[in-house]
Amino acid sequence: MPFSRLLSAVLCGGFLLLSSAQAQESARELRTCQLRLAWWKAPENPPELALQNDKERTPFSPDVLALSQVIPYRGEPNAVVLKKTVLAELDKSGKPITQWVPYCTIPVSATDTDLAVLLFPDDQRGIAQTRVFDFSPEAFPYGSVQLINFTSAKIAVSIDGTTVVANSRGMARYPKVFSRLSISRFYMAAAEANGEQKMLRSTTMIFKPTARMLLFALEVPGAEEDGRYHTELIIDNQGSRPAPVATPATGSKGSGAGPTRKGKKGAPAPEPEAPL
Repeated sequence: MPFSRLLSAVLCGGFLLLSSAQAQESARELRTCQLRLAWWKAPENPPELALQNDKERTPFSPDVLALSQVIPYRGEPNAVVLKKTVLAELDKSGKPITQWVPYCTIPVSATDTDLAVLLFPDDQRGIAQTRVFDFSPEAFPYGSVQLINFTSAKIAVSIDGTTVVANSRGMARYPKVFSRLSISRFYMAAAEANGEQKMLRSTTMIFKPTARMLLFALEVPGAEEDGRYHTELIIDNQGSRPAPVATPATGSKGSGAGPTRKGKKGAPAPEPEAPL
């Protein structure tokens, strides 16, 4: 074969391979998004975790109820969190063999840019369930309050006379965005399935234009009247931006949550039921 024809064939073949690779990359529908991951409640023995980031693993160690770290994600529409496990088999040198297995998945849509992910560990099954929140500036701007209802009742929150209601297992955003520092009257009430209404909280709260709040309503079924309903807070401050994950940390706890629990003196408060 003449050299010119050989060169043309090589160039065409290379172009076809490149086009095929680009087509495959496009067909994979890779998503790009920031992921903020936190424990709802850390398991007794926290596993070693990593995010499958395209073809690489990014180790991370979640905080508890504090979205203090962010992982830039690029990968499949269902992001996979992996858990490191130790197998019973030994390698040739006599050391235990380790393996990374799926721990939970996080759906990432083509329009997602910033997602907060709460991990609910299931110690018996060795996996976790997730609850995902859109943390993009458009969906959840600073100065916002989001009510998440994990109870069997309807929960109403009133701030300075403006009320928002979240159905059971649902959520709702307070319609106003705080544009300045506000010291506001805060009320929370529950409307139960039997028609009974209960005032849960009556207090004064401070809202800032540089902070956004996730407000959770929880319950302990069968608990005494004053210990049935509880609240949890996650506050994300604009001044303390999450740092990208570099190396895994161990045993760190977040400081962005302020739990409010009621119970008898001298005894720990009963734990709310798992929200999921």
